[in-house]
Amino acid sequence: MFSDHKTTNKYLALLAFFASLIIYTLTLAPTASFWDSGEFIAVAHGLQVNHPPGAPFYSLVGRVFSMFMPAGYVAVSINFISALTSALTVMFLYLIVVRLVREWKGHPDNMDVMDKIGMYGGALIGALTFAVTDTFWFSAVEAEVYAMSMFFTAIVVWMALKWAENYDQPYNERWLVLIAYMFGIAIGVHLLNLLALFFVALIVYFKLKEFEWKSFLLMGFVSVIAFFAIYPFTIQNIPTIANGANDVTYGLIGPITFLFLFMLAVAYAIYYTHQKKMRLANIIAISYAMILIGFSSYSVIMIRSIADPPIDENDPETAEAFISYLKREQYGATPILKGNNFDRSTQQIDRENEKLFPRRYSPDPNHLDYYAQYSSDWSYFWDYQVNHMYIRYFNWNFIGREADIQDAGWRSGFEEPVYPDNKANNAYFFIPFLLGLFGMIYHFNSDWQRALAILALFIVTGLAIIVFLNQTPYQPRERDYAYVGSFFAFSIWIGLGVTSLVELIKGYANNKTLGYVAVAFCLLASPVWMGYQNWDDHDRSNRYVAPDYARNLLESTAPNSILFTNGDNDTFPLWYLQEVEGVRTDVRIVCLSLLNTDWYIKQLRDQWSHESAPLPISLSDEEVERVTSGISQWQPRTLEIPVDKEMLREAFSNDRSYKESIGVKPDTSLPILKKGIDFEMPVDSLEEVVSWNLNGRLYGQDQQGNKIYYLQTQDHLILDILQTNNWLRPVYFANTVSEQSQLNLQNYFRTEGKAYRVVPKNFGGGRDGYLDPEIFTDRLENFQFREWNNPDLYLDENIRRMLSNYRFSFMSLAMKYREQGKIDSAAYWLKWGEDKIPFREDETNYSIKLLYSIRYAQVGLAEDAIRLASTTEDELLEDLDRNLNKFAEIETQFSRLNSEFESAKAQGNIRLQREISQQLNQLNSEAQQYLTQVRTVRQSLTLTQYAYFQGENNEKAIQLAEQVNELMGPQFPAMPTTKEESENEIGRYGLN
Repeated sequence: MFSDHKTTNKYLALLAFFASLIIYTLTLAPTASFWDSGEFIAVAHGLQVNHPPGAPFYSLVGRVFSMFMPAGYVAVSINFISALTSALTVMFLYLIVVRLVREWKGHPDNMDVMDKIGMYGGALIGALTFAVTDTFWFSAVEAEVYAMSMFFTAIVVWMALKWAENYDQPYNERWLVLIAYMFGIAIGVHLLNLLALFFVALIVYFKLKEFEWKSFLLMGFVSVIAFFAIYPFTIQNIPTIANGANDVTYGLIGPITFLFLFMLAVAYAIYYTHQKKMRLANIIAISYAMILIGFSSYSVIMIRSIADPPIDENDPETAEAFISYLKREQYGATPILKGNNFDRSTQQIDRENEKLFPRRYSPDPNHLDYYAQYSSDWSYFWDYQVNHMYIRYFNWNFIGREADIQDAGWRSGFEEPVYPDNKANNAYFFIPFLLGLFGMIYHFNSDWQRALAILALFIVTGLAIIVFLNQTPYQPRERDYAYVGSFFAFSIWIGLGVTSLVELIKGYANNKTLGYVAVAFCLLASPVWMGYQNWDDHDRSNRYVAPDYARNLLESTAPNSILFTNGDNDTFPLWYLQEVEGVRTDVRIVCLSLLNTDWYIKQLRDQWSHESAPLPISLSDEEVERVTSGISQWQPRTLEIPVDKEMLREAFSNDRSYKESIGVKPDTSLPILKKGIDFEMPVDSLEEVVSWNLNGRLYGQDQQGNKIYYLQTQDHLILDILQTNNWLRPVYFANTVSEQSQLNLQNYFRTEGKAYRVVPKNFGGGRDGYLDPEIFTDRLENFQFREWNNPDLYLDENIRRMLSNYRFSFMSLAMKYREQGKIDSAAYWLKWGEDKIPFREDETNYSIKLLYSIRYAQVGLAEDAIRLASTTEDELLEDLDRNLNKFAEIETQFSRLNSEFESAKAQGNIRLQREISQQLNQLNSEAQQYLTQVRTVRQSLTLTQYAYFQGENNEKAIQLAEQVNELMGPQFPAMPTTKEESENEIGRYGLN
């Protein structure tokens, strides 16, 4: 079966590589995805500057992959980098397992057949299992740094084992030098790779030393020093020192000169230690030089920032800005070992005292409420940060996942699924987990030294990251990608687990057929089954939602507009579309989360972005520094912005006047600036003055109970832009921008597609703005919905939530036509909307489906109303029954505890009264939650019944009422039993 080891090993490694590469290529995203993917593609393609602390080496590789590609294929070419590096990671994982087995079994050419079956089979299964794990597969099919970072981790681990095999050979140190260079390059991708240094330290230690505590602890101390010498000293402190040298020497030794002298000193150290035959010191000096050479990719950041590209985050073109960029100062400081912490007595952050190991440090009101649920920092650390934010993710990868819904738990497959229709509902029946557990035990029994090195890798890329990140509650997305190195380490043990099973079989029956059967069974039970389970929710081969969403938002705006967007998911796809595909580069995107920073404000004020002129911002540099220094208290007041109608008439018709009024030289030949963009309504119909009341953001109350309000920097800048713009350039808010950030301007909003335009006309439209059907449909006709109606397309929770936003827009348009008496148009657009974005089986938001059903009924499409409503009935009834049973159980417990409380009260047992009182309060809170859910479900069932009545299916409507009334009993309001009663109840909901 097996030829010589070199040949067999090579072909099996290639099998692992090509098998995983085929999987990733077939499921590869064809374009940008949500979150950071769009930014990484745009930045790599144009060699621009992405968010701190940057990924310059990744950008350079991305530029090479994309530079000869047509615009439509740039994204897929950069996405393919992740697929390729992920497949290489899988291949190296296979090679790592083989090398680990060789550590205690010797050279494979001297092994018997059973040992070879166990080694090769285990290595292949461990590698392929990791290839199809939930977290790693997710990063392998989109443009993200984690795939490439994991590749560098894998190659460093393999190189360390390769050195271990040759440690007693001449020139073996070249492997350690090469490892140092890999660390240096990897810094330009992601810092996670540096954590592999502790694995390397243990491998080196156990090859050169016999274990004894003194030398072992010394090795640990030295490895920690080495880690800190790279991060933060080399990465952060050296640039800081270079800048400080400039100040100390009054400019005599500038930052560039200092860095040159520093590198010259390192070069001299290499020369001196070589001349003096100081072998160890020479290796250290050379290795450090290699790290610096790899780290030099960061020069791209400053060089490109000086060129002022459209995406230039933090504007790190000066030494001070570059240092701030590397230190991620934009995101604030997170306490790790010492800092201010939550005080249970005041329910606030104690600013006067610092505590060791602070875990609850955020002053956000929502976070404070969450912190109050925990008795101590340790309780919060273990329950939330370790259990919820790591162990849950670990279980997703090796036991099973409940769903893709935020904060969903894990499942093994032995229990009934909570979300059976969710494509991310995957179960592995503990098989990968048990294989990894067996592998870990087997590894420690066979070669505890290398097992300890793998354990170190597992811990530092898992538990250590938890401590470092110190995550706050209510994360905006799942963070499992941060721990992929830990899952990589465990997958090594999965491979060794298969090896241990074959070893076990060999001990009882040395039969190679049984060995092959065991390997085949593990192959089917682990990677094949996991691949089958995970395929549907990792296949993004037809997903074009992110760029289409961005296109639709851009096409919602008039030419030369200013568009305020929310955060990453609002902004990054827009950047991708403008920078890569060149779509609507006349629109100036203003990310509100970045608008709180001084560098971003100055860029918007001073720089062009493609065809978009600098923004009308009146603040000087000093005023920008002042307004960004912190939040400012705000007294609620009425604001006014005048409307110069005469100037607007001139601007909307005259070339020169418009260009001059927005600060553009008259000789600018850009077609987009030939004349102003009017409001698609007569100038005379506009207000003389835009006047509205601005309360600000609520901070809390003072000691007298008076409400305290404040404005963020972004709020001041929005106001300044509105005032300075003089209504010349169209100004829009994306409809995903929060109400607080809309600054009470809703009465002046006109809904245009997926954006609200600020028009100097008080429409009185309220929260959702005024909708002009003609303008709105004009925008819709330019929208793009590629594959959105494909039933086989997997859309995660974030995208499904976004679809509801679109449906609300379709319903708003239909109701506007209904209000105008144009029922046919209302029905057309409702049908058009469902055709573009049909309701899917895995959507759990029944409210939007029922609301759509009601709108169908109200425009005469009774069959469609019943069709949608009927799909919710069974699930809602089950939900109602489940919540009522839970409520009844709590009532029973409450009654029992209340009796115990009265008994304790009669006996005068104060301690027991307090304990029972806490339990009663907790039960009362849970009861209220279930009662709220019961009322919500009952309301939804009322909407279902309304659709039946409107479709003249009275029998089904009455039957539903009887079922609900029987379940709920007389203590709850009875369901309507006639069409008239149903319409009255719907009217009370405000849906008529």
